[in-house]
Amino acid sequence: MSTLPAHGVSNDTNIHTSTPTLLSKTHVIDTEDDETTAREQSESPFPIQNKEHTSKSQVRNVDIIKYLIGTIAGKDKIAKLLKSILDIIKKVCLILPRYSQYFDTKRISTISTQLSLFRCIMRFGSAPYIIANLFKRIISTGNVFKHPQAIFNRLLLEDSIDVYSTVFDELSLLGKLNIIKNRTFRETISRNDTWATEVDAIYSLKKACSNYKSTRSLKNDDKAKLMTKIDVARFTMELVSNTPDLFLIKSRRLERLLSLLSSVCSTVSAVLNIVRLWIMAKDQLSKKLSKSA
Repeated sequence: MSTLPAHGVSNDTNIHTSTPTLLSKTHVIDTEDDETTAREQSESPFPIQNKEHTSKSQVRNVDIIKYLIGTIAGKDKIAKLLKSILDIIKKVCLILPRYSQYFDTKRISTISTQLSLFRCIMRFGSAPYIIANLFKRIISTGNVFKHPQAIFNRLLLEDSIDVYSTVFDELSLLGKLNIIKNRTFRETISRNDTWATEVDAIYSLKKACSNYKSTRSLKNDDKAKLMTKIDVARFTMELVSNTPDLFLIKSRRLERLLSLLSSVCSTVSAVLNIVRLWIMAKDQLSKKLSKSA
């Protein structure tokens, strides 16, 4: 690989693959993050409950599935899981050609690309709002020339990474749609999109580890401990799945093996994301049922 692979052609790493920025409050668990995630998911119409068949004290799995499908986060992670599984099949067939007779690899590749595009389109459009939030944060920190230490403000740093990741994620979509045709510019976008995803994953993993340490001392809060463990695991998988795109690999076989590893880690990450969303959705539905009781 002489250059970093274009996201329209290579793995969807981090959607990676560039994912919705991992630093958004829907990804790292703490008190404020739970509220934000619940608010984001409630933007979709709440699934109508059938009181004749649904127990007021128990949430059915089918209702959780319906709820997740009705949210952007749920659709995104389900699409990511499907894409990652298809990528694994395709890459196994490349490494072990004898299995190619069992699968239509061209069809698999087409569906995988469409799923990647679908995820990008769902995330598209948030950049102006995230940039506006960054400007508000800068204004609220005061004069950075008089107070240079304000640059190291944690929230300002998170917003800056969020903007970097989101802008290049959306530019990447324009490249995939062939709206941006300049090859040099598209390679620059691809390179920055990969780096943004990696920086995002590193910082999110650091934050998740800090949250995990803080929750270890908590008593009688098994849910918070479980969620922080899931965060640490999924951000680790995100980081590993992104890493192969950052290196120049001359060996074709090694490149394929690392690409397969990337897809496996991406699949594990998608599963963990769905588990996390499942827990949160079940909690939200339980609260709704208890209120209607």
